Amino acid sequence: MPCIVYTADDEPSLNIAACLKEAMGFCEDGELEGHRCFSSGKTRMIELAGHLFDAEYLNELLDTDLIIFLSRHASEKGTASFTTHSLGNWSGEAKFGGRAKCLSVSSPETMANVLRALERSNTTEIPVTYEATHHGPLLDTPSLFVELGGNGSVLSDRKLAGIVAKSVSDALAAKAEYSKIAIGIGGTHYPDKFTKLALEGRYAFSHIMSRHYVENVDMIEDAVERSDKRAEIAVIEWKSIKAADRYKVIGKLNDLGIEYERA
Repeated sequence: MPCIVYTADDEPSLNIAACLKEAMGFCEDGELEGHRCFSSGKTRMIELAGHLFDAEYLNELLDTDLIIFLSRHASEKGTASFTTHSLGNWSGEAKFGGRAKCLSVSSPETMANVLRALERSNTTEIPVTYEATHHGPLLDTPSLFVELGGNGSVLSDRKLAGIVAKSVSDALAAKAEYSKIAIGIGGTHYPDKFTKLALEGRYAFSHIMSRHYVENVDMIEDAVERSDKRAEIAVIEWKSIKAADRYKVIGKLNDLGIEYERA
């Protein structure tokens, strides 16, 4: 039974949830420890307060097999985007929830379904993209964020919120189409090549490690294992990583018995 989570303290999150309630016919059906709850068939929705990346308490609060967070996407440049990503921190600090050098359990099939549904539903020029794994909360339930990013007018746009809502609804009903579950290593925070491979149906990515963290080869095993379906292959954005780092990454993959492919 999937559970969709939003926060009452964020306009895009509220707008996406409102559109999704209308699209899927959610009805309010009580509270859970003070949080408003809604249901539509076998899908539940819960309203939180505060930052979603601090919601580690969901580990104990929810009995579900999938959590989908509806959120704004924040970027330094305020660039408009539709994004989806797994949760966790590659670095030795956790500025936005979770724990340092810890990854949540991912849901690569659902995330790939969301990415493709966003691409199909997108009637704008706003790009659709994966993001590299980042921020909390740290969860043992398979989870992902689906986000709308941009400036003030984009974030308050109900039509754009509706695109995200339709994509989530479509993704929940879709059959996953991919050849293998993969982890992505290298590239930027917005990994164009991994996004393209997923949109083509070649791979469903569980965790994506940008080039900024490839020295953390000790975390590759977690990237493989912390998923509701274990990764079968690593896709490496070859030219974005120094040769010495590639050597260490490939050594770790060999130790784990994981094949790799250049991108």
